[in-house]
Amino acid sequence: MVITTPDKDMPSLPNNDRSWALFLDLDGTLVELVDHPDNIAVDDALRMRLETLTTLLDGAVAVISGRAIDDLDKHLTLPTLAMSGQHGAEWRDSQGNRHIARAHQKALEAVRQQVRAHVDRDDALYLEDKGASLALHYRHRPEAGDILNRELTALIDKYPEVLELHQGKFVFEIKGRGYDKGVALERFLATPPFTDRCPVFIGDDRTDEDGFRTVNAHQGLAIKVGTGESIAGSRLTDPEAVHEWLDQWITLLQRS
Repeated sequence: MVITTPDKDMPSLPNNDRSWALFLDLDGTLVELVDHPDNIAVDDALRMRLETLTTLLDGAVAVISGRAIDDLDKHLTLPTLAMSGQHGAEWRDSQGNRHIARAHQKALEAVRQQVRAHVDRDDALYLEDKGASLALHYRHRPEAGDILNRELTALIDKYPEVLELHQGKFVFEIKGRGYDKGVALERFLATPPFTDRCPVFIGDDRTDEDGFRTVNAHQGLAIKVGTGESIAGSRLTDPEAVHEWLDQWITLLQRS
């Protein structure tokens, strides 16, 4: 596919034949990272940007996040937008149908109370219970990372076939084994309107690397937001730069 360049400091834009599918992380990608997940700022300009891209790309736009879909809906208020939440453990297709993985739920319930008890002993920790996964945030206790890693690893080692631990930016997530953002992206690419389209995925965290791996396998465009090692072939500096890049792509699509 032909690539055009919008700016010397930005990744090249996809060409305007609209045979692309766009996948976007939320935190650290579309919105700035904040101390508490509920404090993110989503404005009308971002909502309009996503709605416009969904129209221009014939519906092939999805948010792929570690958040639960109910939480994404609370902030984005775009109930018809395709989404994958909890790193692929739940998803909403382009027809609005909701799906959730069930195989690991019994094991997750077994560790849920123990994680809650740990948080109750330290008010600097915050547990985000998403239903199909657990996210333990330690941004206010960064020195506890190594200890939490060992303790949570020991906790889920009792369920090696169904649970796994992922570390993000000051967060540990206990989730179902076999679900990640790459799996979520592949699932979308196998169904309309994403089928036979070339993927673009923009993300900022290490959990987004699974999505980048899938995009690279499809010879798509993987864009890492911020610093740090990544298998993504392109970079943007921050969410503001992501917005600018998306706006330039919108302009290009509207000219076609």
